[in-house]
Amino acid sequence: MKKILLFIAVLSFASCATSVIIPKAVNTVDAVSLRDLNLQKGDYQILNTVTAEATITYAESQNGAIQKIVGENNEFSLRYETTKRGRYCIHSGVVKLGYLSNDYDLNTSIHELTPEDVARRLAIYRLINQVMQYGADGAIEPVISTNIEQRGKNIIYKTAVRAKLVKLNTDN
Repeated sequence: MKKILLFIAVLSFASCATSVIIPKAVNTVDAVSLRDLNLQKGDYQILNTVTAEATITYAESQNGAIQKIVGENNEFSLRYETTKRGRYCIHSGVVKLGYLSNDYDLNTSIHELTPEDVARRLAIYRLINQVMQYGADGAIEPVISTNIEQRGKNIIYKTAVRAKLVKLNTDN
């Protein structure tokens, strides 16, 4: 009898869902138009126009119970499984997400991001890294383009973000 009770206790503890933290890195940058800055020509300098790209692959099982998002070069993967007991995520790598200005929502879970969102956020993350590498103060007039195509059972999301990098002139 003790063995049966012990087995039931172990089984009930093993079935408890635990929250899983998916490793992620998040960057944000202000993105405005030149007109919104209301600056004179001598107040700023455009350093360069840069483009950042990201490609992710999305696949779904035939019944939709399993969805998988994989970053190019397998830098990360997210595998969502829906069972009778709930939705679970198996992950590897670090998901890198970037946001422009006020589009960062603390209430959005990585579980709620669509494959298109992941591709867009990864491209913006890479753009923000270029802003920092150039020593710029921000990105102006960003243009974001996403192309979606199907290759066999996989859906490929490719996003490109193009923006001008601006540095404000200071009196220092």
